[in-house]
Amino acid sequence: YFKIDGKTISEVAAMEICQLQEWFNSLTDIFGKRESIIARDILKELKDRALFALSVPKCVCCNSKLDYGQKSLCAVCSLELDEFSSRNCSKCAKVLSQCDCSNNFLESHFIKKVIKCYRYINRGNDTPANAIIYSLKKDNRYDVVEFCSDLMIKALSSSIDDLSGCIFTNVPRRNASIIEHGYDHSEVLAKEIARKVGAEYIRLLKSNAKKPQKSLEMVERRQNADFDLLKEVDLKGKRIIIVDDIITSGASVSTAASIIRSLGCKEIYAAVLAIAYKDD
Repeated sequence: YFKIDGKTISEVAAMEICQLQEWFNSLTDIFGKRESIIARDILKELKDRALFALSVPKCVCCNSKLDYGQKSLCAVCSLELDEFSSRNCSKCAKVLSQCDCSNNFLESHFIKKVIKCYRYINRGNDTPANAIIYSLKKDNRYDVVEFCSDLMIKALSSSIDDLSGCIFTNVPRRNASIIEHGYDHSEVLAKEIARKVGAEYIRLLKSNAKKPQKSLEMVERRQNADFDLLKEVDLKGKRIIIVDDIITSGASVSTAASIIRSLGCKEIYAAVLAIAYKDD
């Protein structure tokens, strides 16, 4: 019999899903370098399928069970999200996911381009476009991070050459929100994008914000967007991409850009899933 780790195919097939998942994970430790390279893609697929069978994730919008291979949204909700993404910018007339228009306020804070995937509509989380952002903020689901990072990489690639040569960072989450949810969603997203495009990620800022931005008016948002620089980094000649989930007033990303600009970078871009401001 052909065996792996002393087990035949019939013995593996008889395992419970939880046991099977643990066994797949243990194989990495017993394979040599050559075997690990050969088995890497196959083992990843097997782990993914076992994990899917364990969790059976649901659509973040309609809550229906997802089929294997679907991430975050079911087929119906994915089509609705495509409709949001295909809307046009009122300035350049390009599809939003291919548009990098900034606005006067953001340009005055050194943000040359704003790469976005779709326009946010304030209707709670009953649309796929909004549900994705809510889930990214609150659920810490890896398939949501993967889905969002793929969307943003596609939009970034249409506007910026040589993404691997850029440095990624993020608008930091409020400390109270990190404590509540256990993670900084923008940091997780920025790191995943950087990893996929082969770029460097640097955590540059921490937040001193006292209140959630969504509860504040424009002037209050700008006062509340208070960040400290975590480290002095020489960014001379570098292109910086600041990642966040959404730009509404632009208070947070503009404050972040102004601080990062002091490090001597060449250009600053913002990359978000959605915009909620009017084009001007």
